Order: sequence, then C-alpha cells, then structure tokens
Amino acid sequence: MAIKSFKSNKLKSYYYNNDESGINPNHVKKIGMALDFIDGSHHPKDLKAVYQRKFSEKKGSGKGVYSIEINGNWRITFQIEEDGAVLLDYLDYHGKKIKAN
Repeated sequence: MAIKSFKSNKLKSYYYNNDESGINPNHVKKIGMALDFIDGSHHPKDLKAVYQRKFSEKKGSGKGVYSIEINGNWRITFQIEEDGAVLLDYLDYHGKKIKAN
C-alpha cells in the first residue's frame, strides 16, 4: 500500500525530504523502517507479521486506526483507504483518545 497522506508535518518532511528536525534522534531509524514497511506492504497482516505485538488496530472509536510502536508511548498511527495508508501521524499517545476520521 502506498503512503498517500500525512497528519504529522514532521513525519511528512522526514519522508519526503529526509528532514529529521522535530523527530527524536533515537527514533529516526525505527521510523524510517516503519515508513518503508508501510509503503511496501499490501495488507495490515503483512505489518502484523513484521511487528507482531508492536502492531495493532485500535478498538472502539479508534477502530480502523492502526499503530506501530516506535519506542515506549511513541507510535506511528495511520488509517487505510482503498490502496493506501493515510493520515500518518507520529505521536506520544499516552492518555490520548485515538479516533478514526
């Protein structure tokens, strides 16, 4: 599935311009790998096979939002529409309510 849109400008700038500003330096390598896997996968089950317990779909009002754990509370979250990943975000979601758009 191709990456089609970003919610996080920091993540978008990193993906298109390799601009690491605004991203925790300890997360850069894992974020790069996660973006490559998202862009190259064909289905969420492909990501589940790679990330196992670090990949999940949110429940309740967040159903349809997938996340990949980067470090601790930090996640890349995204949704899937047709043939692509949309609304990619990079956030510390401790205590945040994640909702599908």
